[in-house]
Order: sequence, then C-alpha cells, then structure tokens
Amino acid sequence: MGNSGTIDHVSDAERRRQRAVESLGLRRQREERFDRITRLARTVFDVDWTSITVVEQERAWFPSAQGFDLVDAPREDTFCDRPTLTGRTTLVEDATLDPEFADLPAVRESGIRFYAGVPLHDSTGNTVGVFCLYDEQPRTLSPDELQTLADLAAWAQQELVASGEMTRAGEVQASLLPSRPVRTEDWELDGVCLPALAVGGDLFDYAVTDEVAHFGLADVMGKGTGAALLGAGVRAAVRNTHAAVVAGVDLGITTTQVARSLAPDLVRAESFVTLFEAAIDLDDGYLRYVDAGMGLCLVVRADGRVERLSTDGLPMGVLADDHWVEHHTTLEPGDRLLLFSDGLLDLIEEPESWWVEIGELVAGHTSARDVLDAVVRLATEQVPLDDVTAVAVYRRAGTPA
Repeated sequence: MGNSGTIDHVSDAERRRQRAVESLGLRRQREERFDRITRLARTVFDVDWTSITVVEQERAWFPSAQGFDLVDAPREDTFCDRPTLTGRTTLVEDATLDPEFADLPAVRESGIRFYAGVPLHDSTGNTVGVFCLYDEQPRTLSPDELQTLADLAAWAQQELVASGEMTRAGEVQASLLPSRPVRTEDWELDGVCLPALAVGGDLFDYAVTDEVAHFGLADVMGKGTGAALLGAGVRAAVRNTHAAVVAGVDLGITTTQVARSLAPDLVRAESFVTLFEAAIDLDDGYLRYVDAGMGLCLVVRADGRVERLSTDGLPMGVLADDHWVEHHTTLEPGDRLLLFSDGLLDLIEEPESWWVEIGELVAGHTSARDVLDAVVRLATEQVPLDDVTAVAVYRRAGTPA
C-alpha cells in the first residue's frame, strides 16, 4: 500500500510538473536571451558544454546550448532527469564512477565526465528546466563557484519563466483583437498591432452592426504589462458602448462615459490614454468621430487630397471633468482612411510633417491589407521604439455615394 501511494504521489507530481512546463508556452527554438547566459557560463567555468534543458514526458530539449548542436534527446539518456525529478542540484564529479550515469550515451560516446545541474522552478515550485555544465575532465566546484552557478541559474530561471509568462500574455492580448477584417463589396476595414515588447499599451477594435462600422484605436501611456492591463480595460469600456454608438448616440457622450469609467484606474496608475473612436454608415459613408488627444488620423481623398482628422480634445486622464465633442465627415467612393499610433512616427523620415509621408503611403496602396503590410515592413526593417498600431478603412472607387 505504501509503495502504491508513493507511486501515485510521484505520478501526480510529475503530471503537475508537465502541466507547468506546457503552461510556459516555450517555442522549440534557440533564443538569444538564453544563449547569453549559457555562453557566459561556459566562459566563467571553462567547461566544454553548457545548456538550459527542458524535460518533457519522454524527451529533453534545449532552449539554449553551447558546445553541441543536439536539438533533443530521450529523457532517460540525459543527466537532467535526476535534478528534474528531485528538484535539487545534482553534482557529478566523475560520471564514469557513478553507476547512475556511467552508461549514459553522453558518458560512453561523448566522453562527458563532469556534470552540474541546477533545477529551474516556476513560481509554485515546479521544476520547469535545468541549468547545466558539462566537461570531459573530472572536476569539482568550490563554494564560490557553486554560488556563481546558483546566480547564473537564477538568471536563467527568471528568463525562462518570464519568457513563458510574456508569451502567454502576448497570445492573450492578440486574442482580444478582431479575428478577421471586414470586407464587403464596397468597403474594407482591417488593422494591425505590433507591440514593441511581448505585450503593449496599443489596441484597436472594430465591429459591424446594422451596416454601421464602429472602430477605434487607443494608446495607453507606456509599454509592457502595465500598459497592456490598462489597455484591456479601455477595450472593455469602449466595447460596452457599441450598441449605443451604432444606434446613433453621440460619440462625445459615449467617449465621456468611457473616460469616467476609466478615471479611477488611470488615477491609481498615474497614466492617461489617447483614443480615436469612429462610426461609419456603410450605406452612405457618413463618418462620426471623436479624437481624445491622438491626432493621428488622415483621409486620402480619391482625387489625392490629404485631410487630417484631428481635434483639440485632450487625452483621457488629464482633466477629471473633461468632455469630448463629436465631429463629422464623409468617406466618398475611392477615399482611404488610416488611423495609427505614434509608434509609426518613429519609423518615418519627417515625423514633424508626418501627414505628407503617411499620406503617400496610403495613396500608394489600393487596399487596406496592402497598406498595413507596408506598415509591418517599416516596423520589421527598423527597430520600433514604441508599439506600432494602425487601422485602415478603404472605400472602393466606383461605389455609389
């Protein structure tokens, strides 16, 4: 009975550990942030091999490795199975003298004699990886070297766990964006969001109800997780106004309601939000909009004229009792609209007169998807300093007014 209980306990612990590894969402590819740690360890300890190893159900794989090109290996053929199961540092001074490791392929075929493995844990104590040193010569580690190894392993653990958390956060944030563009016989509406980090403070959204397209773009001050959390609140607040907006309620009223609902969070976070929100009647192109401090929307008319849709509205969170006013224009057949965050300004040559270069970008592409692909290329060719987000609305030429 005791043995059976122990087996079940170990099995349950291993199942939890496997779920913890899976929850990190690690991609099976080498990453520079891991490689810089293993390169440093190889130099500091003057060993032949170093690695960060992740042990899954039947195989071990290496998010980072120095000195060997092995992608993965059977779990039972690795040194790392022991520290993964015990959750404790394993130090093998001469593997040929240790019956647990002497028959491993790494010992018999590759000549590895020395191994040190420090388990890497998630926030609840599950072993999700191992930081490893290997050498072809028997050796030991001094107390100072053991401390250095522990310090490097702590760095690797932080990167490994944070990488998984940020990957999941990025996936969640991406899932909040519209899943597909709007395409009709007369209209195309699409967007793109490129966070400077794994997650960001930019967001866009759109939806169509009763032939009214309601869309918007918001930019929360800052980057990273904090901005992303506030951004999720902005998205929820704006979405709650969708029914009222498509029913014709003044956007100045709904935007002011959104600002009031966000005010306590913005005060606590000492942040503010710029927002451009609009609604288009897809039957006649009538466009209602509010600009809360963004000022980065333009329309390229069918005849080539460029118009900036900007107002003197302040960002949300600047003045406690502020309010916003609805403005109007019409998108005629052949007109094109691009709304974007200020991260795009860092990627162009003359940000002070951005409407000239961005206007040419919009005029040079015949579809919303094409102009957004051009924005992505700009962000790929350069290093964005901020999140880059854009929404494009194109009304095809030749459609009736």
